[in-house]
Amino acid sequence: MIKPWRTLASKEVIRDQYITLRTETCERADGHIIPTYHVIDFPMWTLVLPLTDDGNIVLVREYRHPGKVIVTGLPGGGGEPGDTDYEAIGRRELLEETGYVPREMHHIGRCFPNPATQTNQLNFYVALGCQQTGVQSLDANEQIEVLEMPLADYLEYETMEVQHSHHAAALFYLQRFFAKHPDKRP
Repeated sequence: MIKPWRTLASKEVIRDQYITLRTETCERADGHIIPTYHVIDFPMWTLVLPLTDDGNIVLVREYRHPGKVIVTGLPGGGGEPGDTDYEAIGRRELLEETGYVPREMHHIGRCFPNPATQTNQLNFYVALGCQQTGVQSLDANEQIEVLEMPLADYLEYETMEVQHSHHAAALFYLQRFFAKHPDKRP
């Protein structure tokens, strides 16, 4: 039977406001020692699927340096350490990145982005009745273009030139939400 590993030693390798990297020595229940296992601590993340009443999804286009790609996707981000109001994080990120404000928000899912290496989870929200009421308030390192697209087009996600696994997962949760709440579909 598989059981959780026991941590024998843990050394913090890197820590800043965005990430902590730990290297651990672990022991399995059968006594096997894993001498080097890297663990990444990220804050919890929130990803928002912002929908307008006329059936459009509000998207952001931004450059993602590690992949060296421009991604057309969903607004979102992480909270401050200890911040557990994920809906508030989603509302804030939506407003900062797009200038849009929702009429209502619904939590539609949560998953680990990669439990093999990361400790955080990702919360998904659908934001209904979105309207542009403000202007972007971007962080110094952000360059974001905002666009609207018919939701039906974005649901053809596999045709997008650059795809992001978190955004694909968000669409899964969105489809499940609409299956349970068809009256909420714009």
